[in-house]
Formats: sequence, C-alpha cells, structure tokens
Amino acid sequence: MKSLSIFLFRIIPTSLLSRCFGYAARIPLPAFLLERITDWYSVRFGVKTDEIERPAGGFGSLDAFFTRRLKPGVHVVDASPGSVVSPVDARVDQHGQIEGGTVFQAKGVGYALSDLIPSDYHRNFVDGSFLTLYLSPGDYHRIHSPVAGEVAGYFALPGRLFTVQDFMVRGVPGLFARNERLISYIESAAGPVAVVKVGAMNVGRITVCYDGVVTNRAFRRRTEHFYPDGARPHVEKGGDLGAFHLGSTIVVLFGKGAVRLEAFEPGARVRVGQRIALFR
Repeated sequence: MKSLSIFLFRIIPTSLLSRCFGYAARIPLPAFLLERITDWYSVRFGVKTDEIERPAGGFGSLDAFFTRRLKPGVHVVDASPGSVVSPVDARVDQHGQIEGGTVFQAKGVGYALSDLIPSDYHRNFVDGSFLTLYLSPGDYHRIHSPVAGEVAGYFALPGRLFTVQDFMVRGVPGLFARNERLISYIESAAGPVAVVKVGAMNVGRITVCYDGVVTNRAFRRRTEHFYPDGARPHVEKGGDLGAFHLGSTIVVLFGKGAVRLEAFEPGARVRVGQRIALFR
C-alpha cells in the first residue's frame, strides 16, 4: 500500500495542486465561516489555541491563521553564550554528524549534501553536523533564526513537493534534496549556518523576512543570491527569519567541529528559542 502511495505521489502534479491550495488559503473569508474552519482545524491537528495572538480584526484568511503569531512569553530564547536555538516548534526527526558529504534523512537512508545545496557553499558543512526538524500541521509555522549573525545570502531551488510523511521519508532516498527548498545562509561569529526550509505537498509557499523571494510561483528558477558586504541583513538569535504557509521540514547545518548537539531522543519535541546545540 505504501509503495502505491509513493507511486501516486510521483505522478500527481503536486506543485500545481499546492499552488492552488495556496491561492485558496489566501482568499478572504467571512469571519463566521473562517472561525468554524479554524476551530475544526485546531481540534483535528491539536493547535494550542491558548497560545495564539489573535489580531483585532480576526485572521481574515486561512493563510493568516497558518502564519499566526503567538502571545509574548510563549517562546523564551535561550540566552546562554554560544547557544544555538531551535528555529521552529517541531519534532526532532534526525540529528548527528554529516558523514563526509552524506546527510541521513532516516535510518539507512541518506542523501548527498551537494544535492541538498548544489552550490560551492555546501563545502562549509562537509563533516559537520545537522538537525532535521519536522513541523506538523498543528504547529506554529513561523521560522526564527537559530543564531545571531548576518544573512550572507539565500538559495531558492524549485523542485518536487512530495509529502514529508514518515513513509515517504523512509521510502524516497534524497527526498529533502528533491523537494522545493529555500535556504538561508547565515554567517555567525562561530561560523556559517544554513537553514534549509523544505517544501512539501500543500506547503509550496515559503517566504523569508529579509527578502521578497517566494517559492512555488508559476514561473520560477533556481536563484542563488549573495548580499554585498555592508548590505547583509542582520538577524538576532530567535528573531524572525521566515514562514511556512503551512508546515514542513527544516534542516539546520553546521560546519565541522562547530557545535555540540544536544542529546535528543528520537521524536523529541522542541520549541522556538530552546537550546539545540552549543558552539564549541
């Protein structure tokens, strides 16, 4: 059955369907109707409604609800010197060492670092460390910076939009390197960090706060952009970085010997601002 599901995802036009879903999610809806939909969604996917900061005029659309902000104090950013914090509320799926140029997406299933970041910039992370974080549909969908530093550039990569459910992650080698991605290159005081935002089915739209680049448009192309010295956007640890317009997966990459990752159990939950590593 899982083999059939994988086959179907390979042949259906996931990018087009996801784009249509995104258009529909941005349509303004009457307050009474939107409230019923979001109430059902919250119960179905376990949204922590008590944490939501509700706009005075309501959300207005499903997309505004998906990219909601939370009340002040819900997220506390670890202030320890040298700490690296979680960029998202998510489940820890994989973490560990990058073996040469291979990153593991599941037990026994890996992909090439150079496929994930098909640019010379990937060399910064050979023999480094990685952390893969999965956002469920009920999670907070905004993305924050794991470190303080400057955004050196970004890489927008058109690709497939396979679902990132467990059976696909285990059954499709290199899934994260095949799906659409928007990568932020952050230069911190302790070295480069890459925040790889991976799109998925119905998560074709990813945005960032520091630039107008948007994924899964009708006409798009591979674009790697580096900001000139003196014009690099600054980010604070725990500060806004971008948003998934629903939920998906983040892969955070660090250089060789740069960090010591926290010892997470498989399936552990992390929240924005929680310490996930320490710079050595």
